[in-house]
Amino acid sequence: MRSKTARFAVLDTSVYIDNFRTGRFTFRLLQSSFIARCSSVVLHELLRGARTPLERKFVTELSRRCRVLTPTEQHWNQAAEVLRRMRRAEHYEANKIRDLAFDVLIALSARSIGAAVVTSNLHDFQTIQRYVSFHLICWE
Repeated sequence: MRSKTARFAVLDTSVYIDNFRTGRFTFRLLQSSFIARCSSVVLHELLRGARTPLERKFVTELSRRCRVLTPTEQHWNQAAEVLRRMRRAEHYEANKIRDLAFDVLIALSARSIGAAVVTSNLHDFQTIQRYVSFHLICWE
């Protein structure tokens, strides 16, 4: 399912991890018509979670080969406001808000270039979408 309005796409950490470990999205990635952009937030999450030299090498190569999108100061400030609203409306504990913080930054920075967010983490991104308008594509 490709977004009809997004030419660019930012792949979420969940897509990279699932594909790296199982290859389950390889065909979709090869057949997709969007132009992939990497989020510096996703690169951070991938590198932080890399368990082997091969995984670290994958992230290093990805960051070299892909145009990297980095949240601006404005995105950080907007994310804080979105997370404050989510905490109040969804009754989330501090741990859940911390878990969502990077996803909100990914959504805001993707939106700033008109990109869709491609994820296999549907629940969290759909929740974020109630507070931030952005294109969302879920791969299951």
